[in-house]
Amino acid sequence: MFRSVFVLSFFSLLVRLIGFFMRIIMSRELGAEALGVYQIALSFFYVFATVVSSGIPVVISHLSAKYKVTKDKNAEGSAVCASLVIGFVTSLLLIVLIFCFKNLITKATTTECFSIIVSLSPSIFFTAIYMSFRGALWGKQKHIANCVAEICEQLLRFALFLFFLTTAPSPMKGAVRAGACYSVSCMASMAFAIIYYFKTGGVLKSPKGYFKKILKSSLPITIMRLVSSILQPLIAIIIPFELQCAGYTESEAIGLFGIVTGMTLPLLSLPSTLIGSYSTALVPEISTSIAKNDKSELKKQIETALSLTMFLCFCFVPIYIGMGQEIGSFLFNNATSGYLLTKACFVMIPTGINDISQSILSSIDLESKTFKNYLIGNAFLIVSLFVLPRWFGIDAMILGSGISITISCILNVRLIEKQIDASGLVLKPLALMSIFSVACGMLGKSITNLLKCLLPQFFTLALSCLATLICFVLLCLIFDIISIKTIFDSLKKFKETKILKKKSKEHI
Repeated sequence: MFRSVFVLSFFSLLVRLIGFFMRIIMSRELGAEALGVYQIALSFFYVFATVVSSGIPVVISHLSAKYKVTKDKNAEGSAVCASLVIGFVTSLLLIVLIFCFKNLITKATTTECFSIIVSLSPSIFFTAIYMSFRGALWGKQKHIANCVAEICEQLLRFALFLFFLTTAPSPMKGAVRAGACYSVSCMASMAFAIIYYFKTGGVLKSPKGYFKKILKSSLPITIMRLVSSILQPLIAIIIPFELQCAGYTESEAIGLFGIVTGMTLPLLSLPSTLIGSYSTALVPEISTSIAKNDKSELKKQIETALSLTMFLCFCFVPIYIGMGQEIGSFLFNNATSGYLLTKACFVMIPTGINDISQSILSSIDLESKTFKNYLIGNAFLIVSLFVLPRWFGIDAMILGSGISITISCILNVRLIEKQIDASGLVLKPLALMSIFSVACGMLGKSITNLLKCLLPQFFTLALSCLATLICFVLLCLIFDIISIKTIFDSLKKFKETKILKKKSKEHI
């Protein structure tokens, strides 16, 4: 598990780093207007990609891990084949819809924007096919293969961007070329996944009898993520409008919304990379325990997942409590972003628990109930966004999101507790780490106030953050929230397993 999380996190960081450099190239070569049109086109593509890529890989990963335990290669081949047919048909329908609604899209955007969407449209098909094979590789715990496919895709896209964007006759032509480069790189990633699937012994069998199973499990996840994608532009309209109704000017309302979404939220989402990697590695592990009917191991995995997720999220909380305002001023030269960061940092906790609990529930075939909990939480979000801004201003966005995600989180955790016959899975560590966070945050603030008179801002923040984090981790160790013994036992077991594998190979 440790190795899987490390590999996934490392490659995820590399993918984001390459993407960061690609954004620099695009901003320089396309200019503000063409880049804006490309981003609008890309937002359309992301909605379509969500439809074909959200639920299916999670479901196939779960089934692949299950069939790996039962050694039923034909069942895995049938499930993968069924998902391929579903993805193939869905992607073709979406591409047809793009051309059917050409006039509507052109009127809502521009002719150039539609051209970019067309250049991106093959990616919908390639993504649909790629995700089925990717899910199967996830289930087999072939994480390096999936990660290498993503890195190859990003590197190829980067190389194509360098050549085709720098030689484009105009910025708009360059934006269309960028869409085509995206499609070509997706095709390469799809080809790699297909080759590696068959290379590792994968097969394709008749999909008969598997369509209903896959659709039933994948639809709730797909709809949930689709709703989330659609909610983002709605929030972008509702919040500035409600702020103006509360007395803010248009520029103030848009500026505050920009601070929250562009400066505060990216810092709040930092734990998401680790949790996302952990979720990816966790699904096949839980599926394996279910297939083996090992209830004690399943309970242990779920308890560990919830505790570790809370710990990862809480590591950032005392830092943001104590140094949030200084971090905002240092990174963005904006004190408001730091002020909001300090106030919003506790939202990371229910967000992290909710993310990992959704993965756990998907692994135990409770996708529909997860979707129901998600809808209940988002109902509160929409109501709060219309009501709260008039009293709380931009804080309403943080408060509304916090209420929404907490409701979904509580419902998910209660559902998990019911399934594994346990209670109070998160209450004790949650209470203790909350107290530790506030105490360590105050300590960090005091250290910052002391050091900023003696050192430059960067060194003041670095030393304060490090001292705060060390203090928090030590408290967690003292009160046995995280166990050094468990970590060393796991590393010892990992080392012993490697030695046994080496001896086995030498014997062969």
